Amino acid sequence: MSDVIGSIGQAISLAKRLREISKNIEDAEFKNLLADLNLELADTKLALAEVMEENFQLKTKINELKNSQGSNLNDLVYKGFAYYTEDEDGPFCSACYEVRSQQIRLSKVTGAFTTFGHHKCPSCNEYYGGSV
Repeated sequence: MSDVIGSIGQAISLAKRLREISKNIEDAEFKNLLADLNLELADTKLALAEVMEENFQLKTKINELKNSQGSNLNDLVYKGFAYYTEDEDGPFCSACYEVRSQQIRLSKVTGAFTTFGHHKCPSCNEYYGGSV
């Protein structure tokens, strides 16, 4: 990205040199085109700087979210066969929570599949035979 800003800065410098050269030329249209080019390049440089700043902020936010994932392991309580929050929200898959630090809500199993268990994790497909 800094290469792009450098290139734009160099283009602005060249446009300024062309404007200086154009002082010897009396063509007003040429001067207007150079001025327009200079303005467009400056606007582009500002827009690119804003995009770079936004990109940096988004990368920082992504890193914060990645680092915070799994930091709430102490927030869940293990009861029976799965994890629950302190206010009884859950159940969450114990395998996903302990291995990958992810809170994956278990789904109730119905019909003939209850032979395998009463709950199933949609992520790791683990069945749990406990009851809520």
